[in-house]
Amino acid sequence: MDRIKEIITGDGGAIVKIDEWGKRRLAYEIKDSFDGVYYILYFTATPKTLDEVTRVLGITDAALRFMPIKHEKPFAFQQQPAAAPAAPAAPAAPVAAPAATAAPVEEV
Repeated sequence: MDRIKEIITGDGGAIVKIDEWGKRRLAYEIKDSFDGVYYILYFTATPKTLDEVTRVLGITDAALRFMPIKHEKPFAFQQQPAAAPAAPAAPAAPVAAPAATAAPVEEV
């Protein structure tokens, strides 16, 4: 894991978040292993950096499986730029929901 972090940060990328799920039972045996330690890394990087991370994970014996996924939108937990403080809004007036009307059911 340290090697992957070094590759990402060394090429100008940024690690946004690391979720360590811990040791879990695999759905099926992989490389004579029934258990694995799961990590999810959220990071921003160039395509060259992602290629290098994928290459290193592919030749690392400790990595049983990996799957890089590209997010189209920014991460929800990533800090957004600080905006100017908004003026306090007036309390919203309660809105009544329209009454539900039932349509007659025709039996055939």
